[in-house]
Amino acid sequence: MSQKQTILRFKLNATGNSMDIMSRFHPEGKTVLNRTKWRGKEPRSCGVTRVNGHAGGAVPHGTMVVDLEVSYRPKGCITFVGDTKYDGWTAMMVDRMKDGTLLDGHGKHLPEGQPPVYLPFELYEDIEFNDLDFGEFIGESVLEGVRHQTYDEVMKEIHEQTEKTGRFNASGSSTFMAPRRQRPSVKIVLSNAPSGVGRDGFGTRIINVNNFTPQVQQVVLDHLTELVNGFIEGRYSIKNISTDDFVFAELDDVLVDCTPNEQGEGSRFNILHEYVPKTFLEDLAIKLMANYEVEVGVVNGPKGGLVLKRVTKGD
Repeated sequence: MSQKQTILRFKLNATGNSMDIMSRFHPEGKTVLNRTKWRGKEPRSCGVTRVNGHAGGAVPHGTMVVDLEVSYRPKGCITFVGDTKYDGWTAMMVDRMKDGTLLDGHGKHLPEGQPPVYLPFELYEDIEFNDLDFGEFIGESVLEGVRHQTYDEVMKEIHEQTEKTGRFNASGSSTFMAPRRQRPSVKIVLSNAPSGVGRDGFGTRIINVNNFTPQVQQVVLDHLTELVNGFIEGRYSIKNISTDDFVFAELDDVLVDCTPNEQGEGSRFNILHEYVPKTFLEDLAIKLMANYEVEVGVVNGPKGGLVLKRVTKGD
């Protein structure tokens, strides 16, 4: 049985700006592990997975209350980040060729009927946790594993919930949706480098589009459409401002022209309007409303974007 993950929670009263505090626990925007034994936990078994700063009413002026969460994942604790399997904090990648052919861990084809071979990769750097001030220790809790039930137990729960609420639904169509836990921000970058997809040190998904790509404007529009679809489906993040009623997704800073970097000049930002036809956002809004249960409005101008509001079938 898999080892269980635990969460250690701390409350720290910190001074300094939020970026300095964030870089203290996430150097260069990266998750790092404990280099040596820390609070009884073995080396490279703990990583800071949440840093949430906020003003505290009972702390001195200029002090920020920071809620910290550290995830303890010992060897044998199996988790996933996206589709990547992790044993503890070690990434376990299926041994395969570029064309997808499975290998046996020694460069040879995997025999038919054999399970995939996973190779370990250490992706996380480490620092000395004992040199950091985590503040007051609040407690440690166990994250329960996957719950197993019988069909009769599920039917019993449905019956009990129906008696309590007076409602239940049985349908052949899907109504259950949940956003992904990993929802990277996305930047579409124009440059003279080869087209491709990568990530920067902060986890941002970088889609590079070569300037000499045939029909480069349409390629940019296709990537933008996929980005907005992914935002609605909970796969990607976009800079946004939200209320309880709607979300304003700001799109103008999604596209960056890095071509001037080759001449030692700065990148060009907020240039989406140079590549988007006047009717594109309206056409995109109509398409989104046809495919999703959402009401979409267009925000025109240099800081343009889309206003998204959830609707139900009864609206």
